[in-house]
Amino acid sequence: MTRLEESEATVPAPTRRRLQINYLLEDTVLFGGVKVVLRQAELLSASGHRPRIVTPASKPSWFSLDCDFVQIASLTPALIPPADLQIATYWTTIAPAVGSVGQAVHYCQGYEASYTHNEAEHPAIIEAYREPLPGLVVSPHLGRLLATRYQRPSRWLPQPLEKFFAPRDRSLRLKRPRVLVMSPWEIDWKGVRTALRAVRSLTSRGLDPQLVRISQWPLTHEEAACLQAAEFHTHLAPREVAALMRECDLLLAPSWPQEGFGLPVLEAMASGVPVVCSDIDAFREFAGDAALRVPYQDWQALADAAAGLLTNRAAWTERRRRGLEIAAGFHEKRVTADTEEALYWIHSGAWRSEAAQLQRPPRAQA
Repeated sequence: MTRLEESEATVPAPTRRRLQINYLLEDTVLFGGVKVVLRQAELLSASGHRPRIVTPASKPSWFSLDCDFVQIASLTPALIPPADLQIATYWTTIAPAVGSVGQAVHYCQGYEASYTHNEAEHPAIIEAYREPLPGLVVSPHLGRLLATRYQRPSRWLPQPLEKFFAPRDRSLRLKRPRVLVMSPWEIDWKGVRTALRAVRSLTSRGLDPQLVRISQWPLTHEEAACLQAAEFHTHLAPREVAALMRECDLLLAPSWPQEGFGLPVLEAMASGVPVVCSDIDAFREFAGDAALRVPYQDWQALADAAAGLLTNRAAWTERRRRGLEIAAGFHEKRVTADTEEALYWIHSGAWRSEAAQLQRPPRAQA
């Protein structure tokens, strides 16, 4: 897989027309992966395409959607409207996309067969991934996985970053810094347990941080027993997350390698909040050295890196500056252009030559 701007398979402009695109969503619950799909559809609609969200779920109350929304009884191919492109957004929607009228596409935001909570489903997930579909991926490492394990070509789509994720003019709080930890405790590979142990270590070092938690789900007794947050927020709309985030001094993002992209890291950078995160593909590929990266599940290394930033205003300011530079590259105009290039690459059939190359057996060495 190559970046869109480096691709040799771009479609000549005269052959292009506005596309009818169905995004097949299993649910519309408040998660980053759903938000990315909704925002991507909005951006394509603003560019003149005809995207639709097609789902058995109700219209999300937490997102003011500005494109067509079609609620159907189930994701049964007979109920899915015809479209130029039928985009599966989760492994369970691959089969409905394949059975519907239009070119099926797989938008991969994470490899579900690597998750720990669904081991019984792994064989079915692997079988779904064997469908010879073109892919859209949120990170280059997922494109490499599709290519090497399933011989499927893909294009990387940068994440659409809303303009309200923006910094305010401020400096580090040396007293009682606000340390943000996002994601649900219940999803083990998000690493919340590791983050709370690191914050507890910061407290024992006399830094007296204020732990700020944001989760899609309510506080559990297990999490409260590990460490009580100064603030616990649940089910916040994206604008509310942005307002809270820019008032924090540091984001801890200790995800495991299962992470597909890790949108909060990008959003924190855009908000002028330095980041300490796991040294995994998802963060390494886009955050680079703007974030401090440490081994995943190593709470001591996470605490050491956090302490280094929270006690050094110059180092904190430099990480803030680098993060803002990274985030500036994810503006919505670029994301929309890259998404259109990818969709035309698929709609034109240009993806098939790359698929044939990947499926060709390697030449025997002389």
